[in-house]
Amino acid sequence: MKNRLVAHRGDIETYPENSLLALCSAAKLGFNYIELDIQFSKDVTPIVIHDDNLVRTTGINKDVYASTTKELMLHRVLTSIQDDESKTLLNIATLEKAVEVLNNFPDITLFVEIKRQSLEHIDLELVVDITLNNLEKAKFNVVIISFVKEIIESVKQKGSYSTGWVLSKYNHVNKAIVNNLQPDYLFCNVKKINYPSELWKGPWKWTLYDIKNPAFAYELLEQGVDLIETGDIVKLSDSEYFK
Repeated sequence: MKNRLVAHRGDIETYPENSLLALCSAAKLGFNYIELDIQFSKDVTPIVIHDDNLVRTTGINKDVYASTTKELMLHRVLTSIQDDESKTLLNIATLEKAVEVLNNFPDITLFVEIKRQSLEHIDLELVVDITLNNLEKAKFNVVIISFVKEIIESVKQKGSYSTGWVLSKYNHVNKAIVNNLQPDYLFCNVKKINYPSELWKGPWKWTLYDIKNPAFAYELLEQGVDLIETGDIVKLSDSEYFK
């Protein structure tokens, strides 16, 4: 059952989200599915970070899109970790660097979420092309995911990687889009779904997030959900339900 858990932004129970340390820790612990987020810098480089501003994760009020890659990589995420060896893996990282580090774990599947904020400043096709270019050296499986269906359409047209659409709403309108889009994965917040046992049928794999309760996670998997995305990977995997 452990192999059906997705490490949301890495091992964030132990290390800061989206840091290289969190991503590597999840892989070292044996979690085959890991998710990270990317925003784009001023010089159009994909940066591994969820928010479009640094303030929540670093304490510095600076927009990602208004900063160069060099400037961003000088900043370290907020943490109490002090050892010098770990500190190098706590700086804001580029997607290219994350690929380099995660290539030590060829058995993983990495979900790369392209955040919608980057499209306010950069052309969608350019965002997709640069993201794919930065993933070319990956020795592991990659899935491009996004809330933006046009990003998924673009990736599918290029035929480079598997795709996953993150649903903003679980409704009939999106069901029709899904049937046309045919992504490899569907992601949805579990709170938006009333009856997990009646998920839309199709060739895609269902991933529900963010589940923190081990018993509930197990129940969802028993009802037919394919993957559980969680920020509590250690808690869930160590529970009696996932042994």
